[in-house]
Amino acid sequence: MARHSPFPEEILDLAQVAVQGTLVEVMVRCGTKSCICHRDPSRKHGPHLYLKFRTADGRSTGMYIPREYEAEVRQAVEAWSKMWEAMVEVGRRNRDELAKRLKARPRGRK
Repeated sequence: MARHSPFPEEILDLAQVAVQGTLVEVMVRCGTKSCICHRDPSRKHGPHLYLKFRTADGRSTGMYIPREYEAEVRQAVEAWSKMWEAMVEVGRRNRDELAKRLKARPRGRK
């Protein structure tokens, strides 16, 4: 049975830029052992921006995001959230339609 989602254009548009993950800012110690950040935890470098996400096999990982890409990545993460909400709504509507069809089906054996 052919059916279309209630807002396929919105989902397709969001899918063009959507990125799954969460943006976090972290303070880090550098790799230079003589740097003050190794002796004084309050002198760590940052904050640095990372995109945290899970890989296909379920491992948590992150990607460094240079500040010049911050706005673009924030918009991509927001697009993912909006796309997810739209897909949940599509699923809810389809479930409601399924429930109606099941309720209206003829009873009895063939």
